[in-house]
Amino acid sequence: MIRHLSKINNVIKNKTHSKAVVESLMNKIRDCEPPLYAKLSPKFKRSFAYPSMKDRVPVILTQIVDYLSRDKATIISCYGEEVQDEIKAAIGEISLLKNHILTSKDFQYFTSQDSDTELWNEHLKERERLYHSFNYFESDWLFSECYVYRRVREIFATKEMLRTLDPFSAKKTELLRNSLTAMSSLFSYLIENNILDSDTTIPIAQLQKEFVLIMKSALWANQFDLSLNTNSQDVEENMLSKIKEWDDKLLVDDSIKLFSSLCSTDNTEKIVDYVVDNAGLELICDLCFADLLITRFHVKKINIRVKPIPWFVSDTIPRDVQQTVSSVLCNTNEWFRVIGKRWQKYLDTGIWNVVADQYWCLGRTYSEMPTVDPQLYEELQEAAFIVMKGDLNYRKLLQDINWETTTPFSKALGDFHPAPLIALRTCKADLICGLKPGQAEKVAKESPNWLINGEYAVIQYDSPRSE
Repeated sequence: MIRHLSKINNVIKNKTHSKAVVESLMNKIRDCEPPLYAKLSPKFKRSFAYPSMKDRVPVILTQIVDYLSRDKATIISCYGEEVQDEIKAAIGEISLLKNHILTSKDFQYFTSQDSDTELWNEHLKERERLYHSFNYFESDWLFSECYVYRRVREIFATKEMLRTLDPFSAKKTELLRNSLTAMSSLFSYLIENNILDSDTTIPIAQLQKEFVLIMKSALWANQFDLSLNTNSQDVEENMLSKIKEWDDKLLVDDSIKLFSSLCSTDNTEKIVDYVVDNAGLELICDLCFADLLITRFHVKKINIRVKPIPWFVSDTIPRDVQQTVSSVLCNTNEWFRVIGKRWQKYLDTGIWNVVADQYWCLGRTYSEMPTVDPQLYEELQEAAFIVMKGDLNYRKLLQDINWETTTPFSKALGDFHPAPLIALRTCKADLICGLKPGQAEKVAKESPNWLINGEYAVIQYDSPRSE
């Protein structure tokens, strides 16, 4: 009876605590949409940032805990029995982080020996000095979300044995494995049409067609990923036709601007910077596009710029690139082996240079790069052009501001104009620019969630150089 009453008291206590948490959080939330030209923030309840921070991010943290619990035996086999205490500690710290988010606690400084710790702490000091809000919900969304993933990294960075663990590696490996079958149609198309054979001449009109097709495969790869868990055979058979079908979902298409720029420049060998996004099928499509640039457009080197630490679940880190190339190279399909051999040679000879800069995993926009990391900005200025992939890169390009939808892309970039740039982005956050008058309103009538459901996309080009 006493034990039963104790349980009842605990339930009442937890409900009371939960109510207090909700009330505390609601005091920080405004029941409105983000004002025009304001930074996106979870404090605006009618924005995607709010459910993202309240629901999606905690679920991701729970999935990390599930992974550590479910794959505990595998982790122990890699690190030894002594790692059990670190696994237990990591689970507890991730659960605490989840609680801090849901109760909108203030941000904390970092203490690990990671090379970016000082940069993060300097940024935290700057924000604490400049802004009244210093917590998950009242801060701008970009910083809060990046801070969460850096905090996850901190949990493992402060462990002796687990400091090298990627908590998202199992998910990315599964994603890669599921992606390979879906690539056979694109690989066979590239080989059978001699697109990657530099000894075969392709007429300029046909080359433009192939360029746009391969670029759009890199753009729409996220859509393919969504289909893999339902019917991968259907994806395999329809991958190339789907790209053409989705053209009516492409709100801005500047692909020809980049093609024309490449064709109008002289034949001197070029350097390209390719800022990738997700591992898995998207990375494979990125590498197909990178191969096309090497083969057909006098590109002598591509800096494949990846994240230095595990980031936003599926983002590419250095080991993911080699794992992807090795998986293609070791496949039983002949087309895969032919392409995998090419890609491995690119990596071995430095034609593809995998670079992991700290700036990609800071909570800063790209407009801040010229002052915060002038060295990286100067490196990007050396590029013939830059490819920026994915929604997070797009948010950082646009400074995570709720722009008027007709705002020119060049203006939204702020101070970030290092070189000609092409952004390939499927819409997964409620910000956009560069649309025609009335275009956003028309799309919203057809699909109310058009900005966040990943069904619409943009290919947007900016060049600071006269062309």
